[in-house]
Amino acid sequence: MKNGHVLHSNESLLNRLKENDLEAFNLIYDRYWSVLLNEAYKRLEQLAICEEIVQDVFIELWQQRHNRDIHNLEAYLRSCMKFKVFEAYKRNKKTNSLLEANRAFIDDAERVEQDLYAEKDLRSFIEEWIAHLPQKRKEIFKMRYLDELSTKEISELTQSSQNTVQNHLGISIAKLRKLITRHFFFFILILFH
Repeated sequence: MKNGHVLHSNESLLNRLKENDLEAFNLIYDRYWSVLLNEAYKRLEQLAICEEIVQDVFIELWQQRHNRDIHNLEAYLRSCMKFKVFEAYKRNKKTNSLLEANRAFIDDAERVEQDLYAEKDLRSFIEEWIAHLPQKRKEIFKMRYLDELSTKEISELTQSSQNTVQNHLGISIAKLRKLITRHFFFFILILFH
């Protein structure tokens, strides 16, 4: 991705973003997601809230792409993130006692909602992703995560070294993690567009 960073200046990405260029948005997202998440985490130390804040920053960037005159992309994104961290801090401070009193109820409600909607969507997304894997990688992934075989057992069944099996799994998991993050981010983006 370093080449993408070199070839695309922030200024050119901002110009393309104003022209509704989703690829430019993706490059900005890839370039600044972890930077913003790390900065937010230093302040709040609550990963889920920080991820939500960073998602909100990018959703707002997309929604306001025609209305904002941004001269320094990184400074703009950091300022938005800091403002949202401050809002979250104020909101959390006021509601912490109420949340603690109702934590079990909230957790149950969140689990039910997530189970009903996200699990079905995630399962179909993963099944489709598995179908497009190269044959060997698909076979190894299914054996490990669907059949729950150890890497040693898979290595014996496929007549591959255990390192090869682990490499296939590592590549698969890394790609799946990235795709899931993007999939759900764009789902949220579409909802708020």
